[in-house]
Amino acid sequence: MNSILKNVGNTIKQERKLKNMTQLELAKLSGVERTQLTRIENGKVLGVSFETIIKLYKAIGLENIHIGNKEERLLPFVKWAGGKTQLIDKLKTFLPKSYNNYFEPFVGGGALLLNLKPKSFLINDSNRELINVYRCLKNDDEFIKLKTELVKHENNHNEEYYYKIRDLDKNNNYNNLPNYIKAARTIYLNKTCFNGLYRVNSKGFFNVPSGKRTSVNCFDRNNFDRLKNFFNNTQNQISCEDFETFCEKANKNDFIYFDPPYDVIENKNTFISYNAEIFGKDEQIRLANVFKKLDKKGIKLMLSNHNTKLVNELYKEFNINVVKAKRMINSNGDGRGDVEEVIITNYRG
Repeated sequence: MNSILKNVGNTIKQERKLKNMTQLELAKLSGVERTQLTRIENGKVLGVSFETIIKLYKAIGLENIHIGNKEERLLPFVKWAGGKTQLIDKLKTFLPKSYNNYFEPFVGGGALLLNLKPKSFLINDSNRELINVYRCLKNDDEFIKLKTELVKHENNHNEEYYYKIRDLDKNNNYNNLPNYIKAARTIYLNKTCFNGLYRVNSKGFFNVPSGKRTSVNCFDRNNFDRLKNFFNNTQNQISCEDFETFCEKANKNDFIYFDPPYDVIENKNTFISYNAEIFGKDEQIRLANVFKKLDKKGIKLMLSNHNTKLVNELYKEFNINVVKAKRMINSNGDGRGDVEEVIITNYRG
């Protein structure tokens, strides 16, 4: 019960701050004593009535009340090329029966991570804009400001505004902007650009055109709060470094899930431009060599990729399982549709 009250209190506090309301203002609006509101926001109220919570939720404009022991789903906060949401059930059938720490060197949208909800995990991605969002989810102050900034983007959204926000990275001062500003930009662009694609040019500038949406919902409020609770109530590390360096942290009986940029399918427009560096054949070979080194250390490994000749050759001594998947994110129609993927492991069960 205490954990439930704490989550409810956090939700009320975060939404109140998001709307720039003081405790006194919310107390007057809801008819709840300010002293009781303070205790609720701190999660210290025993025997608080459901009626009181309803008053507070209505006063701050929250329609859905999530109270109880029912486990809530965690969903990715962005639509990401190569995301594994639709393959979750298949991936879970190939997981090891047990492991220590969970590692993901190419976390992307984190679909598998958020489904498994491990108690101890280390995640990484070479895309610094994406990793910046994950870090903002962990920071109380940045989190509140991030949500406020996203609401601003929702309210200001139009075609001209999209390109204004898109071109911020061309400003010489961009890297000095507050983290929450850059994180909100990343999410806003993901929700409003053409086909939810993240693509940069050779200079590292985001260059996807507008998706021409007339309105936008940048984030699911309840899911955002659940994400923050997840990152705050687990042991985790968030990195932005080369995948090989990141994997050096793993030890025997840890589990690493590799979801790298896809190997190119012949005659298909395969998307691999997740940042300014192209993940081509040489990188696929380097990844396979890292996989083999980690295997010798007794680390449990699982990898996803396209079912190509190169991938099958690189991992021929391991367990290769072919599965069907749909690719929904690409700048060109011939890069979408049904494809074959492989799930590769160095263990059985």
